[in-house]
Amino acid sequence: MNLTFSAHALDRCFERRISLQGILDALRQGTCVKGSGMKDGERFVMAHGRLKVVAEFEGPACVVISAWRDQKGSKRAARERRQRLRRIRLAFKEGRVITC
Repeated sequence: MNLTFSAHALDRCFERRISLQGILDALRQGTCVKGSGMKDGERFVMAHGRLKVVAEFEGPACVVISAWRDQKGSKRAARERRQRLRRIRLAFKEGRVITC
């Protein structure tokens, strides 16, 4: 499989700290969330955990169009906020300097 990245995909990967190995894993081991037939090729959204990759397959070639990670679950985000607040309160109580 020839793997090519669009300029947009490379920008998003570096901006969102998504490794190229993560992209490969999503394409090889991920599940197809959405697919559509195009005139030139097949475009799919592949999911591997929270990572989503939009790729277009044209014969043996694969062009990665974009990639992103879904938001964390609301329960997980709430737990992280509570933990952060506990650390701040403890630091304030002990008189330590707080840096955010």
